[in-house]
Amino acid sequence: MATQNKKDNLQKFHTLDGSKQERIINAAMKEFTAGYKNALTDNIVKEAEISKGLIFHYFGTKEGLYYFLIDYAIDVIQKEFVDKIHIVHSDVLENIWQISLLKGELSLRYPALFDFVANAYLDITAPGDNKLLSRQGESQAHLMSQIFACTDTSLFKDDIDPQMAIRIILWTIEGYTQSIVKATSKKGLGSSPREHYEHYLKEFDQIIQTLRKCFYK
Repeated sequence: MATQNKKDNLQKFHTLDGSKQERIINAAMKEFTAGYKNALTDNIVKEAEISKGLIFHYFGTKEGLYYFLIDYAIDVIQKEFVDKIHIVHSDVLENIWQISLLKGELSLRYPALFDFVANAYLDITAPGDNKLLSRQGESQAHLMSQIFACTDTSLFKDDIDPQMAIRIILWTIEGYTQSIVKATSKKGLGSSPREHYEHYLKEFDQIIQTLRKCFYK
């Protein structure tokens, strides 16, 4: 019965005006970016300009609101990023570059969501298992398999083992991604990789060009 009531109340949230839903979601994501333990519902309702009672009516608890945001973020990333990726090039490096641009566009269109997700990966105070990490791993593996399945290995230099080149490219991309995560984590919860987006994009372009010079004809 309690589970059904939660579903009914959440359904009521979805019947709200779209702009009001967005205001509540963005306010909550902004607050949780500083960490689950530090997040205050008082700040959320003030930012969203709604009563505190409505937050608990729709989501039950602070934890219920957090889980809703995680599911919402996963859904948006799937629809606005993963589902929009179309591997059209046989050039593995061009595909990786285009995906990085698409991810950048997502961060500009959904800044609150992007910051929330970036910090949720690092938040050890958050409840439950980190669904974002597990979903990211699944999506990343599927995406890489698509990219490499379409790769034209004749683009590589004749004296280079294509499979070894692909592995080095993958390791390089993973290493660079981890360096960004590490840099963000050093600043603590509440920081945003978006602050240095242009720098990261330029640096990543240099990495792509260097890999191209190393492996391509």
